[in-house]
Amino acid sequence: MKTFHELSLEERITISYQQLERMRRPNGGYIASPYNAEDGSGDAYNVFWIRDIMFATYANEYLGCFDKMVESFRLVLDIFKKFHPRIVQASIIKPDVRHQTGQFMPARVHPTTLDTITDAWGHHQLDVYGLFMYKMGDLIKKGYGFRFSREDFTLISHIRNYIFNMGFEADYGMWEEGPEEHSSSFGAVLGGLMMWFDQGFYDYKYKTKIEISHYVPVSERMIADGYKSLMRVLPRESDSRPYDMSQLSLIWPYNIVDFDTKTILLHNIETHLLGKHGVRRYPGDVYCGKGLVPGHNETAEWPLGLAWLAICYAKLAEHGHDFDVAHMRIHLDWHQRRSYFLKAVHYFEQLENSMTPDGCVPEMYLGKQIGHNTPLAWAQSFHIISGQMLINLAAAHPREFKIPHDLRHRRTAVA
Repeated sequence: MKTFHELSLEERITISYQQLERMRRPNGGYIASPYNAEDGSGDAYNVFWIRDIMFATYANEYLGCFDKMVESFRLVLDIFKKFHPRIVQASIIKPDVRHQTGQFMPARVHPTTLDTITDAWGHHQLDVYGLFMYKMGDLIKKGYGFRFSREDFTLISHIRNYIFNMGFEADYGMWEEGPEEHSSSFGAVLGGLMMWFDQGFYDYKYKTKIEISHYVPVSERMIADGYKSLMRVLPRESDSRPYDMSQLSLIWPYNIVDFDTKTILLHNIETHLLGKHGVRRYPGDVYCGKGLVPGHNETAEWPLGLAWLAICYAKLAEHGHDFDVAHMRIHLDWHQRRSYFLKAVHYFEQLENSMTPDGCVPEMYLGKQIGHNTPLAWAQSFHIISGQMLINLAAAHPREFKIPHDLRHRRTAVA
């Protein structure tokens, strides 16, 4: 029987999706990882992280499974509704981020009851709200608005109010550490607001215009505050981190920074955080999962980052233009676009070399050790997205974008 690495690209994406589907639950959510901690080596990951659900289900869009994606976002809506009173309260009276964690919506919940698992650490993570608003607006603009009710839009308006009250200050960020001001959090929130703003920042993405700003209005003041806050922190991630893997979100999915900033962020991450098996989250990251023993100055490498780099470069290759800081068009010629495509291919190959023989994307590597959160749901999703993007680009521009034969067709096993 062939291993994952001996299959064609299309077959590998199918196997990867099967691994992702094993983490999907009947209610439409995705557990972060199958790891249940029964061996006592760490926290259980077979629970719902709200961020992970949204990024995990993203793969469904690239495979044309929109119904599954909408179902996942309906579940996320239900989670928000369960903690709606906390959102309303925090939008009126600002809780203390450090000492009143129980007044925030939890970042993770039980996969069946949707109850809070713990309030013991920092749940105030703004990127969760930004990603939710961004992708909800995106789904509606793609024609799925009939799936959502007036009650849903009321909740989204309260999330907008929450963002306005809490949105451009310190939070715990994508990695649940802080609180600090994070450019990735500010960019996510700004992307979410811009999706609902009436001046059409994201209109280029849609074949037909579906106006949604009247459902949840966003003011120019909110947008101006968001840009001012984001520009204040960039190109750093935070005061303590000059660069961070989470900043790739500013390029994809949000596309909220100008071309020059994108090149700076990519350069910083590739120069300072890139490893053989993945991308380090940030300089000096000490998290390596329970049961892994780091060597001297050894930092965990996340294969997720390789998929994310592949996606970012594929997005740069996709269009013949980008935009500058004044949001004026910048032309990208075919030579530039081909170079970006080849970069995407390179990182995708590096990612697959870090996957297991049965097609799983590990959470991390520490040297040659693989973390127990294997597969990691949103990393599995990003593998599918990055591979499908390469296929789509090669199909759209076969003369310009060519997937190498040994990547597209049957491959030899990875040592």
